[in-house]
Amino acid sequence: MLPASESTSLPCDDELVRRSNILQAIIRLSNEQVSGLNRNELLLRCAEILLKFSSFSGGWIGRHDPETKEITPLAFLQIGADSNDEQKISRKLILLDSTLIKSIQESAESGEPALFTNIDPPVTLPLTPERAIFRSCSIWPLSHHNFVYGVVAVFSEQPDGFPPDELKFLEATVADLSLALYAHDVSVQLQFERDFNTEIIDSIQALMVSITPCGKILRFNAEAEKVTGYREQDVIDSYWVDILLSPENRLHYQNVISRLLKTNAGNLSFRASLRTKKGDLRTIDWHSSIKPDIDQGSVGMVLFGLDITDQLAADRKYDSAVAKWENIFAAIQDPALITTRDGTIIDANHATFTAARKSRDEVIGESVCQILHGGRKKGSVCPLEAQIKSGESRILHTELSGLHGDYLLTVSPLEYSAGSDEATLLVARDMTEEERHKAEALRAAQLASIGELSAGVAHEINNPINGILNYAQMLTDLAQDSQSEEVIGRINTEAKRIASIVRNLLDFSRHRVEEPEPVDGAALLEDCLELVQHQLLKDHIIIERILEQTLPLAFCNRSQMQQVFLNVISNSRYALNEKFPGSHPDKKLHFSISLVHHTNAPYVRFTMTDYGTGIEHHLINRVFDPFFSTKPNGAGTGLGLSISYGLVRDNGGYMRIKSLLDSYTSIIIDLPAAKNRSNEDG
Repeated sequence: MLPASESTSLPCDDELVRRSNILQAIIRLSNEQVSGLNRNELLLRCAEILLKFSSFSGGWIGRHDPETKEITPLAFLQIGADSNDEQKISRKLILLDSTLIKSIQESAESGEPALFTNIDPPVTLPLTPERAIFRSCSIWPLSHHNFVYGVVAVFSEQPDGFPPDELKFLEATVADLSLALYAHDVSVQLQFERDFNTEIIDSIQALMVSITPCGKILRFNAEAEKVTGYREQDVIDSYWVDILLSPENRLHYQNVISRLLKTNAGNLSFRASLRTKKGDLRTIDWHSSIKPDIDQGSVGMVLFGLDITDQLAADRKYDSAVAKWENIFAAIQDPALITTRDGTIIDANHATFTAARKSRDEVIGESVCQILHGGRKKGSVCPLEAQIKSGESRILHTELSGLHGDYLLTVSPLEYSAGSDEATLLVARDMTEEERHKAEALRAAQLASIGELSAGVAHEINNPINGILNYAQMLTDLAQDSQSEEVIGRINTEAKRIASIVRNLLDFSRHRVEEPEPVDGAALLEDCLELVQHQLLKDHIIIERILEQTLPLAFCNRSQMQQVFLNVISNSRYALNEKFPGSHPDKKLHFSISLVHHTNAPYVRFTMTDYGTGIEHHLINRVFDPFFSTKPNGAGTGLGLSISYGLVRDNGGYMRIKSLLDSYTSIIIDLPAAKNRSNEDG
């Protein structure tokens, strides 16, 4: 509530003069701001203007922090007279009473002024040799658009020192000063943006050219000077088309820009050739926009240009190289893939999709092991992926179940520039009949060498084993208690087991002289199944048969092939029981017999497939090696498939294996047809 005034207001004319003087002082202060007054000094100068043209002799000014909401005291100002009886304003940093500070803080937070009269006890401040005593105080926040710059407190020595006229004066003056502070902030921001924009223009790595509505150059930045070879002072007031465009493009783009300026269309992008001062042609991508020129009140154009000459040349070389590579890659008749260092397929040719029987989307992004091998057992390492990671070149003959055949796989690391991702090229060439025969011959030679070694070892072991068996029999006759009989029985059992292994070694190494004969393959297979039918039924194994009609007889040794078939059935039975311990609809053993040709000669093909555990890809090439077994220790000798392979080879046939882990295993045996062999003999 405003107190009753005991003072008289100034005459109207004096009031107008005072307001005029205040506005002139604010204008002078605004002009001084250009020289760079900081915020604290600006607030102090505003407080001085307020006191200088008021009827009060003391005032306090503080700065407001918009983030912390705290008030920082700047100074207490007092108006006095100097020796020449002229007005003088002194500044002192004096701490106010905590009650007043609290009121100042509240005024800053609310944005509303506060008035205190008849202060008891009065405010006493050490301003002069004599202490100054103030009995009234009005607090005014200097704010605009809800932003508080600072707070000014005006003190009066009178108990009721703020009559209505003076309050109106203070209110108007504070509003003017707040507006001046706001204008100062705006001018500082604009100056910052102008400086920032100028810095950007001077440092930008693109051509920047400003032109007038009639097409004359106003500004030419450093990059434009560098590309064109012209200095800014050389091109100012020149027509932009004469400087920035080659002669054949000038008329066209001059008309385009003219229409753009007339229609206020806004933006335009185009590519054009530029002839430099030296006569070189550069290709520039231009981007233009309308620019209002505030100073001249007209509309101009700003052109930004990117010199893409070198980029276009590099792109042409790159596109040419890529096109050649893509043509070569697509023309390769064999499956070809590109993988990352971790084995992820990033590209493949059409032959790959055909061989894998998959679409492009099903191949790209998958692991090379998944596509070429059909996957691997959890926790195991794919040898092909390990080879790719090693970064070494290699050529290997391998079964690729994912591509449904035997292949010569070439692994070739691709050299990239520094910092690029490394990749590997894989080319899988389908094995021809000749190459397959070479591989079979090499394996046969390896087995023959091992067979000779096995024969020697077997003969050396055979004699002491016979001795052990004889002595074990003698000990059996002399045994006097059950414990001794049990120990001697175990010795006898293990010795017989060793003797059985030795016989297998001799069978593996012995040259077989049995004569082949025409054999009905279907009847032979049925005889083998009849021998193991009881075991297969006991294990709940389902038998399936697919036999082609009018098949020729196979020319082979019947007993030897029976041994081979029984060994394959035994391995399949083991794999099915491992995967399906009990009964299961997928616990199947599938047999098929068909006619195929090798180098135009007919062969009878026996295919035996079980849907058991399958074999890991990197082990497939080892299963025919002597003493190698995928079964646990003690569950197999590792000679079964080696002996079988040798028997098939001795009968003039071929034996191969295909497998997919956790899916199936197929043993393929091709035996010469009897008709073909009979013709040769005849």
